[in-house]
Amino acid sequence: MIFIYGIIVFLSNIVAVVIPSVVSIPVFNSESINKWETFLSENKVAMTGSIVAFSLPILFCLIYSINILKSDDKLMRNISEIPSVFSLSSVIGWNVYYFIEITVVLYARKTFGILIKSILITSWGYALFSGMTAWTISYLAIEIINRTILLPKVFPQGHLQRSGFSFRPSFKHLMIFCFMVSSFFPIILLLVSFIAVHINNNLQMNYGIIVVSSTLLFIALLITLSLSRLIINPINSLTLAAEKIKDGDYKTKVPVVTADELGILADSFNDMTESLAEKEFMRDTFGKIVDPEVRDYLMQNIDVQNKTLGGETREITVLFCDIRNFTALSEKMEASQVVHMLNKYFTSLGEEIAKHHGIINKYIGDAIMAIFGAPVEVNNSALNAYEAAVDMRQALKKINEELMKEGYPELSFGIGIHTGKVFAGTIGAENRMEYTVIGDTVNTASRLESLCKTYKVDLLLSSFSVQKAGLDEKELKFIDEAQLRGKTELMKIYTA
Repeated sequence: MIFIYGIIVFLSNIVAVVIPSVVSIPVFNSESINKWETFLSENKVAMTGSIVAFSLPILFCLIYSINILKSDDKLMRNISEIPSVFSLSSVIGWNVYYFIEITVVLYARKTFGILIKSILITSWGYALFSGMTAWTISYLAIEIINRTILLPKVFPQGHLQRSGFSFRPSFKHLMIFCFMVSSFFPIILLLVSFIAVHINNNLQMNYGIIVVSSTLLFIALLITLSLSRLIINPINSLTLAAEKIKDGDYKTKVPVVTADELGILADSFNDMTESLAEKEFMRDTFGKIVDPEVRDYLMQNIDVQNKTLGGETREITVLFCDIRNFTALSEKMEASQVVHMLNKYFTSLGEEIAKHHGIINKYIGDAIMAIFGAPVEVNNSALNAYEAAVDMRQALKKINEELMKEGYPELSFGIGIHTGKVFAGTIGAENRMEYTVIGDTVNTASRLESLCKTYKVDLLLSSFSVQKAGLDEKELKFIDEAQLRGKTELMKIYTA
């Protein structure tokens, strides 16, 4: 692509050389100009100067290209600057050409005794007109190709501003450039031609035209700057609002002050903000109904095409926790009191479970079913579950202190922990599903929790969980080789 950009610059300069032969350049002092043109034709100065002048921009573009192609990182930082850099090389060439010509003009004055003022003014007009022509054609052509082909491929996700460009042409720059090309330069060219005609024919100068031309230029500049503000200000408002939304402020709105395309864009932006706020509210609510980790897992693993949710078999640890004698306790309280007590209880124990990378899969009345190792994998689910159970004991003491101050009865619980293979995924009807784990491991953990009543302890771990957690059996208290309901083999169970 860089080679193609170089060809565009080359062709733009050829066009810039041809156009002045069609467009009349203002000429002051025809006699001196005729002598100058005779000198150029006899000495081939113009061709030599052109070769020297335009060798420099070619060399400049070549060095620049080699420099930015040294690494992908450099190319990424400079790719957006290529249109400006390559097109400006044309201006460099025409400026160098003009300064070379000055040297030759000084030599011609000494040799022919011609007046160089008119020659320099005419040459300056030629160089300025040709340089602007070459720059305009090359910049627009390269910029269109850059935006249409190259930048979308290099930055498919956008975020060009994060690449650390040293020069970023803004919309305001482009508007001023349009003013220069479409207003300033044509009016100046016409004005200089007008002055040249009057000088060459000894006519009285009409300064009113100069004043009017200058006034029109000033008005055109004001219109350009005002128009750029009318466009840039709403865009800046949209940018600031988008940054606030990115930071989570979904109440942000942009003012709609026009019915044109920018007004339609502002209305669409505000509608999008309302939609995002609604979706975020639903996402936040969803995260309160299920654990946030489960929510994120479900949202990231939806089979959009089949509208189904998946699952997998993996080894996890299941923890069951149930309040002892809850039925008898709740019979003596109002329903609102039961809800208040459970909310305080569930909140405190849920914090301890989350602290050890577990999630509460469901509440079953006054019981908690927590899982460790799904949907997000952890290094040691059994150890996490054990540590969570130990901290839940401490949390229950604090809960009881607070509840008893409010006149509530003291609570006690039983916890059963078992590790094994389960299917972790979604089950349910097509229009209503839930994330859960299914397998014998779940049943075993539930039955261990029930055995806490039999052995009068608040925590029971299966031998498999003890082994997986890497706990020292000597530091634990061996309870029994229990016969679990539905099991033929005995299971060693421990407490801490």
